[in-house]
Amino acid sequence: MFPFSVTHPRQAMQSGPHTVNSGYELIAFDAEKLNVFAAEVRYCEPHWHPAPELITVLSGRFSMVVGQQSIDLACGEMLYINAEEVHSLNAEESGSQLLTVQFSPGLFDELHPAPSLQWRTHARQSTDSEGHVAQRLMNLLALLIDNRAPFQRIAAIYMLLDALVSAGEPTLREENSLREEAMIKEGIDYINQHFDQPLTLGDVARHAGMSYSWFSRLFKKVSRHNFKEYLTLVRLNKARTLLRDTRTPITDISHSCGFQEHKYLIAAFNKYCGLTPTEYRKRYISRQNVVESELALGEDCLCLPLNHQLLARLAFNNQSQSVP
Repeated sequence: MFPFSVTHPRQAMQSGPHTVNSGYELIAFDAEKLNVFAAEVRYCEPHWHPAPELITVLSGRFSMVVGQQSIDLACGEMLYINAEEVHSLNAEESGSQLLTVQFSPGLFDELHPAPSLQWRTHARQSTDSEGHVAQRLMNLLALLIDNRAPFQRIAAIYMLLDALVSAGEPTLREENSLREEAMIKEGIDYINQHFDQPLTLGDVARHAGMSYSWFSRLFKKVSRHNFKEYLTLVRLNKARTLLRDTRTPITDISHSCGFQEHKYLIAAFNKYCGLTPTEYRKRYISRQNVVESELALGEDCLCLPLNHQLLARLAFNNQSQSVP
């Protein structure tokens, strides 16, 4: 689970001069049938994807929304997220880091579907089944780091999934909940397709097939932001991409991202990033070809190396969770 600024969402449609994206996150899987990454993360906006995933907090604390449920995760705690579930994430402490394992849909078929589970761990309440999940996660990570034989790695993937199935409770989503989530996805897609145009909550609610008040309530529950704040964050993320990847004048970027005036883009950057668009662009240029050790001002994600030091941290956290 990456912030949109470092993922490759599917192309949704053309809107104005720029290609825009939906909230559906496209994950590229190679022969490994797995996507594993560690990162320091500040914020990840609501999104979904066909890959179920397992999140482990390496340090700090995160608050998450999965579907319409709010979840707090502390250091050492783990959470399984089902395929296609809308989820978002926000760091509650500076320097919060996580490890994510995303399971390729290619691992499953009609006779062996992806597990649909409700499962998470709690600090200081470790059970044997939770310990099995943590141990098999570490076994898998060790095989990946050491680049062991492919059949060993694929076996470890299925062993981890087996441990999750044994530890978790099967979940059956209510039809009403699924319908509401589908409508929220429609709304998020619509925002991502029309962020560069004048947009109101009423416009999005009508497109999603909901009443104004119903959509407003559900949307804030899922995104943890009111509509105006969320729209500003989407526009800000698009602007950051253009500031990094193009030489387009900042005034043009502000207009193409839906900010009516240049000053509104500057205000958004100051509020959410702590610097101006000009400073952000200059800092990004100066950081190119430099291996960073800490999350830069104005960024939401810094990838961490998958190595034995990280594996040792994972083992230490797991041991701490097991102490009564």
